[in-house]
Amino acid sequence: MKTFIKLTLVLALGLSASSVLAFHDGGVAECAGCHTMHNSQDGALVDADHPNGNAYLLNNGTPSDTCLQCHANYGQHRQGSGFGPGGDFYWVTRTFSWTGHGSTVVSTGDSHGHNVISPAYGIAQDGVLSAAPGGDFLSARLGCTSCHDPHGNQNFRLLYGNDQGPNYSGSRYNFTADAPIAKGNSRTTYTTSGGETDLKHTVYKSGMSEWCANCHTDLHDNNTTNFVHPTRAMGSEIAGKYNAYVSSDNLTGGSAATSYLGLVPFEAVNADLATVSTTNYTTGPTGVDQVMCLSCHRAHASPFADSARWDMSETFLADSHPSVTDINFLQTDVDRKYYNYTLVQNQRSLCNKCHVKDYDDEAYGL
Repeated sequence: MKTFIKLTLVLALGLSASSVLAFHDGGVAECAGCHTMHNSQDGALVDADHPNGNAYLLNNGTPSDTCLQCHANYGQHRQGSGFGPGGDFYWVTRTFSWTGHGSTVVSTGDSHGHNVISPAYGIAQDGVLSAAPGGDFLSARLGCTSCHDPHGNQNFRLLYGNDQGPNYSGSRYNFTADAPIAKGNSRTTYTTSGGETDLKHTVYKSGMSEWCANCHTDLHDNNTTNFVHPTRAMGSEIAGKYNAYVSSDNLTGGSAATSYLGLVPFEAVNADLATVSTTNYTTGPTGVDQVMCLSCHRAHASPFADSARWDMSETFLADSHPSVTDINFLQTDVDRKYYNYTLVQNQRSLCNKCHVKDYDDEAYGL
């Protein structure tokens, strides 16, 4: 009997430890991790900054404040050192300015990503856009839980599907597209093991752009009559260029087996997510693989305007902002803007990974 009790206790502890590693666990999480019924514990306020309590009985001011209590330190708001695929919300709090072409240029924090309202972490409502570009989701409603279901589901990254959109002014915002199909790397993105690289990264399979269109409907068009970049199969010509392109110094020396560039991801539509490794994936695209929103943008934020994966306002990426000559620069911002990717001095826009328009261009500094 004693042996049975000991074995049962060991198994219970093992299951408990496993559960701790997945707070949301594909379902309802520990309620008290996010909510407090009376804003009172042991004679003290649970949230002293909000003595009258919070909406939804949250234990912190806003939904995003509550999420970032844990996720900030995972790399979602960590001074730009969150090197995950979505990017670090820190960047929406950073504004840089510099002189260019005879005038002052400003790269505002608002433009660097999704302004998930979080006063506790310095993120205010977008001061420029009242609603999602190409849609009607109000900026005043934007938070982490506009995209992710805090109570859990079986979707990739707990993203809402078309069966239930986010809570929105007392009802549910209508999502018409289901959650994307993908396999993610570590949720902890500031570490060497969790940061995005050419080798270790999310493997996207399908549905990402369609899902983004739940809020950004008018920005999605699979033809070019409205001068909208298509989100569709690359075709053999573009896929071949992607695979051959290494850098502005080496346009044709790449191999399909090793050509994947983490800064320019794509949807690998034939990937078997049951067996694919997110820590050792270097394969480039075939003609059926798809360009998507996240091929050029980060879902959370980046150091660059429009949440771009690279600075699209400069000819050479070596001249990207923030730089050490900018007003309000921090050296850590400059050091972290391209994660830990290595770029050649002559590297031009990474649009060239697919389009190769930097052939025979002059070198940097000439």
